[in-house]
Amino acid sequence: MRPVTSVLTGVSPLMLAREALWRTTRRWKRLRFLAALRRICPVRYCPVGYYHPSVEQYPVAARRTLLCYAVLVCEGKFSFLGYGPLPLGFPPPWNLDFVSGKGWPQQPSSSLAVVRHDGSDVKVPWELSRLQFLPVLGKAWKLSGDRRYRQAAKELLSNWIREQPVGFGVNWTIAMEAALRSISICLLLELLWPFRTEEMDWLQEVTLSLWHHLLFIESHIEFSHIVRSNHYLSNLLGLFCLSMFLDGEGMTAKRHQYGSQIEQEILRQVYEDGGDCEASTGYQVFVAQVFAVALRLMQVAGIIPKPSLLARLRRMYQMMEELADVEGRIPHIGDVDDGRVELLLDDVEQLLCASRRHSLTISNLLGLVAALLGEASDRRSEDTAWYGLRPIRRLQRHRSGPNSNCPGAVVFPQSGIAIARQRETEVLFLAIPNGLKGKGSHTHNDKLSLILRIDREELLCDSGTAFYTREAATRNRFRATAAHNTVLVDGQEQNRIDSGKQTLFCLGNEAEVTSIESREEDGCLLLEASHHGYRRIGVLHTRTLLLEPSGFVRINDLFTGIGRHRFQAHYHLGPIWKCESLEEKERQIWCRVQGIRSVEFRLSAPVTLRAWEEPTEISTAYGTTRLTRRICVAADASLPFSLQTRIWWEN
Repeated sequence: MRPVTSVLTGVSPLMLAREALWRTTRRWKRLRFLAALRRICPVRYCPVGYYHPSVEQYPVAARRTLLCYAVLVCEGKFSFLGYGPLPLGFPPPWNLDFVSGKGWPQQPSSSLAVVRHDGSDVKVPWELSRLQFLPVLGKAWKLSGDRRYRQAAKELLSNWIREQPVGFGVNWTIAMEAALRSISICLLLELLWPFRTEEMDWLQEVTLSLWHHLLFIESHIEFSHIVRSNHYLSNLLGLFCLSMFLDGEGMTAKRHQYGSQIEQEILRQVYEDGGDCEASTGYQVFVAQVFAVALRLMQVAGIIPKPSLLARLRRMYQMMEELADVEGRIPHIGDVDDGRVELLLDDVEQLLCASRRHSLTISNLLGLVAALLGEASDRRSEDTAWYGLRPIRRLQRHRSGPNSNCPGAVVFPQSGIAIARQRETEVLFLAIPNGLKGKGSHTHNDKLSLILRIDREELLCDSGTAFYTREAATRNRFRATAAHNTVLVDGQEQNRIDSGKQTLFCLGNEAEVTSIESREEDGCLLLEASHHGYRRIGVLHTRTLLLEPSGFVRINDLFTGIGRHRFQAHYHLGPIWKCESLEEKERQIWCRVQGIRSVEFRLSAPVTLRAWEEPTEISTAYGTTRLTRRICVAADASLPFSLQTRIWWEN
């Protein structure tokens, strides 16, 4: 989905030669794939003990939630991403984007365009065909003993296999989708195990499909010597999972191969501070779950994971703990497409009212990862009952990051994220380098943006993602500088955004960032960083953020360089906040915002300031948006220029 030129920038001739050789080999593997499909299935399915359910320990409220979701699926009502519950039918149309009403034909997958710029979004059929509702049906069967859940899961899976022949249709276009789908199927079969004699033909049909999934992923694996992402990681997890659940010749060797590659990949795709390399909290959550599932599979197979995998996953967990509020909600930063490996209770709860979903609510994932790592946690732990894990309860939350020069502030230096806390206030400060070593496929223009929480509620929020390919202008608007709580100069983007239809996953790499400095100054927590995105117009932007002992916030935006420029600062309000008054006083702007508190904004500068509020959209779940308001402040000034902002409220 990215133009070749955006990927090849700065790549050595030797690396290009290795990549060319690899791609030639991959084409050969794809040709062999079709012939391999005609062979007799050489494997059989065997449960591995991924689940070790303690049904009696599963809380009553959690049972009701899972069963409610399962009933909806049995009625042909599906919830996924930011949609639902939707009466799509039983079974649903697997190749259809129901939003646009446009589908993909049952043609050879290699001939299909997944991005067509006709209002359709391939994420819709892909997400439905990940079949992640199937393990929920399996859990409902385990909880209730009601055979309708078991039968519904079997019928839906049989219909998918029959209607989606391997190599045909949009759901066989990339290996990532096949990998995640195969995991869902493996987990369902373990939850339905054991099978009666009259079910063995069905089990053989599904096992053959799993074998075909393995062959497809291996021959279409999304590896590259130049840049690798969550797609390749998902491929590895799918292959590792299949090699665990399928018993037959060569499976043991595959298990060791793919398990070892997962251990290597965590060091490539996760920074030392625990941040995912794609500059996105959505992918931070998804990738952490990938490695958590891999760890669980290793544990039940008696495979001792490398210490480096455990250490890096523990840092991922610690970073998510720092980012999450007390409800387990992580702010949307960068692209968030709600990807999961398997649905946990938080996901199911949110999907029952998907239109109001906050898709990075992950308290149960945090509790589960903590249990897998043997860490104490005060997060939700209902899901640990499915794995036979005993959570270690933590009486008092302890937050600690990889770099903290002053109490109350944590900096993740490679990821470019800092968190400062005083009293009821939390501030997240972003100086995130472009993801994938500057390729920026899931990066937004959020340099020096901030997210401000007061009493657990986001006063200043990130705009989110909306969607990827449904409409190019909206995609670009949500990742633009003006969609974040930072400053736009001369109407220019921090990183260039090409308006072309083929560049929806491309971003320039102009906005190099400095490391975030943190220190204590006069009792305040100080965070500071700069970005060079406006170097081409002769401007350097440095933002200093001070969190006072009272919890109040001061922001100093300093612009140095040459010339006269136009500046426009944006502050995006969370949905519960309303702007009650906005007053211009020559060189000052006074604004009152009302929500759970009455909050005052005061902006000042050595020149005349102009201000207005306007409607805007934010997205807290993929595919949907919500209306909110943003405050805009503009000035024309010669450099150097400083814009001061103070935010306070009554205690």
